[in-house]
Amino acid sequence: MKGFFNMAIDSILDNRLRSILTILIIATGITSLVSIQTAIEGLSRTVERSFGRMGAHCFTISSLEEGDRVVKGLSWADAQEFVRRYDSKAVVSITSSLVMQKVSSGAISSDPTVTVTATDEHHLHMGFASLAAGRNFSSRETEGSSDICIIGDNIARCLFKGHNPLGALLRVGAGEYLVTGVMEREGTLFGIGTDNTVLVPLGAARTRFLAPDANYSLDVMPVGESLSFEQAWERAALIMKLIRGLRPQDEANFAISRSDSVIRELDALKGKLSVAALVIGLITLLGASVGLMNILLVSVRERTCEIGIRKALGARPRTIAMQFLTEAVLVGQIGCVAGMLLGLLFGNLVALLIGCAFTLPWRWLGLSVLICVLVSILSGYLPARRASLLDPIAALRFE
Repeated sequence: MKGFFNMAIDSILDNRLRSILTILIIATGITSLVSIQTAIEGLSRTVERSFGRMGAHCFTISSLEEGDRVVKGLSWADAQEFVRRYDSKAVVSITSSLVMQKVSSGAISSDPTVTVTATDEHHLHMGFASLAAGRNFSSRETEGSSDICIIGDNIARCLFKGHNPLGALLRVGAGEYLVTGVMEREGTLFGIGTDNTVLVPLGAARTRFLAPDANYSLDVMPVGESLSFEQAWERAALIMKLIRGLRPQDEANFAISRSDSVIRELDALKGKLSVAALVIGLITLLGASVGLMNILLVSVRERTCEIGIRKALGARPRTIAMQFLTEAVLVGQIGCVAGMLLGLLFGNLVALLIGCAFTLPWRWLGLSVLICVLVSILSGYLPARRASLLDPIAALRFE
């Protein structure tokens, strides 16, 4: 086998230009496959990590929207009435968010876009974020008008430059709020995350800056075993319909969704993108296989005399065939390794640009190796067979 490998190396070096072009074509196909799959895996893991903390047993009731337009908002009265009526064992959190231009501390201002979320003490308990320092709101602070807040990691870094922000004052709009907590750093996905978020108690927000017609949302997490998740979901939908003056059989004029719906949508998109990447890679590799077969056929013709001499010295047809198959597999694997390295580089670069962590798609790397081996064998079979069937006498006479 070592002799086959050495002869394959010599043949590749003797045909550098054609070998390099074929290797590049194979590398391009593998790069397209691995880079897309790497970016998809990074995106998927980030979303699962971000939303997985909330678990599958959480759902949200919010305003009904069409595009960017609110068709039917969820009012403060609706939210309060739901909490009063939903007497099943569940944790219910009321929130209302708005995007403000910036927040500031002293002379230092934050990034241009900061999300200010008015919420209650249950928000953190439901896993939407976790505290790195400080404390959560109390129920009394939520119901009252306490001027306190919990800030995201980016805001803490930007405004306080490594100093402890707890106990400092943060200007939000026209008011100042005492920082009582800092949320753990989580990163952002498509600009969504808690790092650029400020949490303020509902009571203070409704007094200071929330408009009377502001829209709210309800996050519901059933606890205990009195109701299954589906029963809790159905009960919540029925109660909200009654609050809205609808009959149970009427179509809902509000939105209700599971916390893991983003993950399920991503899985569906991930499957489609994976198929698209595989098709692109296979089409490119098809072109590479034609190029590789052409190189080997030319190589057989150019080395006809060499093959004749080897057969005259006792080389068996199987030995000749193995030599050319080894050469084909070697070219294919060189292209595969180059393609995987480039694919990991480009894929993780894209993942990092959208805020995802570095990842290695082991399954697709293994599949890439198998595809390249298969393509190499199929491409090398015809030239190897032609070389093994050459008549040694005719081959020796070839010029």
